[in-house]
Amino acid sequence: MSETSTRLYELGYILAPTVPESEVNSHVESLKKAISAIEGTFKSEGNPEFIDLAYQMEKHIGSRKMKYSQGYFGWIKFESAPEAMESLKKTLDGMEALVRYILVKTSVENTIVFKKPKGEAKREPLMEELESTESLEEEVEDMQEDHEKLPDLADDVETAAPASKEEATT
Repeated sequence: MSETSTRLYELGYILAPTVPESEVNSHVESLKKAISAIEGTFKSEGNPEFIDLAYQMEKHIGSRKMKYSQGYFGWIKFESAPEAMESLKKTLDGMEALVRYILVKTSVENTIVFKKPKGEAKREPLMEELESTESLEEEVEDMQEDHEKLPDLADDVETAAPASKEEATT
């Protein structure tokens, strides 16, 4: 495989949550073997983490439809020939433990791995939000004052309504 005909790819994958934690690494190794089988060279990888999925995913295994809302998410960056991707896709489609995968062409600049922040950043309210909240409160107060100025319609309805059927027909 010549250097000029290779491209950098990233394989993002989700393994089924039914895979025991002790066997996750063996499934990752089988993904790496599939990449090695197409003469791919590894550049970097992210260890799989057990996560809650953004939405429920389905996969047909045999005659059963399995639904997953969690899984082990990881990724592998590798270099390979574009012609070999079809073979890799067929291999990945045959892996039952693989709930979903994405295979994308990427760039060399994008190979840096950043650590996740320890905690989530708390969002401070913006001045615009505070000002808009104050103006909304003023509008509500104005509406309440206007409402209090309106006449009581219940009294007017009783006096305007006919007292009997005879008055209504005349």
